[in-house]
Amino acid sequence: MGRLDGKVVLVTGASRGIGGAIARAVALEGAHVIINYRQDVEGASRLKAELDKMGLSATLIKADVSSEDEVRDMMRRVREIYGSLDGLVNNAGHGSSVIWNKRFHELTWEDFMSVINVDLKGTFLCSKYALDLLRDGGSIVNVTSIPVKSGDTVGIPYLAAKASVYALTKSMALALAPRVRVNAVMLGSIETGWINWVSQEELRRIVGSIPMGRLGKPEEVARAVVFLLSDDSSFITGHVLVIDGGECLACD
Repeated sequence: MGRLDGKVVLVTGASRGIGGAIARAVALEGAHVIINYRQDVEGASRLKAELDKMGLSATLIKADVSSEDEVRDMMRRVREIYGSLDGLVNNAGHGSSVIWNKRFHELTWEDFMSVINVDLKGTFLCSKYALDLLRDGGSIVNVTSIPVKSGDTVGIPYLAAKASVYALTKSMALALAPRVRVNAVMLGSIETGWINWVSQEELRRIVGSIPMGRLGKPEEVARAVVFLLSDDSSFITGHVLVIDGGECLACD
């Protein structure tokens, strides 16, 4: 028996990487998972085919989370297919090696807005339009990042957006209690596509700064998200769970 048996969970940005791992873990725990994607139809379709082969329940919905019309339409489709939601994972994020590697003096306001529109606006819109679908006792899980606490010289628009997601999580938890719980995962260096944006020397430096001595795995994030979606965390709201192998111990 899975911890999410019979529940309906929407995971945004779920075609690959951390989102894909979360969608897979949610389905393995018995949920009907909705795999949201914006462009990567091949990745999303491969994941659905994998879950179908295991006899698990998955639905694909294409939507740009930065578009209010598309988010509204996505939630309408969720209602048509399932009637309601039990969980929402706001994972969709803006990925650009060009913007990530710009130094502060090179950044433009357009760079900031391109990231904010996905990471912050997308989290807000999906949460807002999911509210009427979420059953009592439902759970929202947002995604933020440890450099929000430490700062960095790269990825500055990303950190600004994720800092806002951190604050939004706290405010949503207060605003939506007791009907809906809202928590977040704060991620350290997880092994995804960003490792191709940095030099091997920089990657070795990052790994060397992690007490656990390695990068995290998307599956490790996924297991934490399942916990926050499940009834195992039924008295937890407004919490930000750090998943970083000890990378930001000195940030506290």
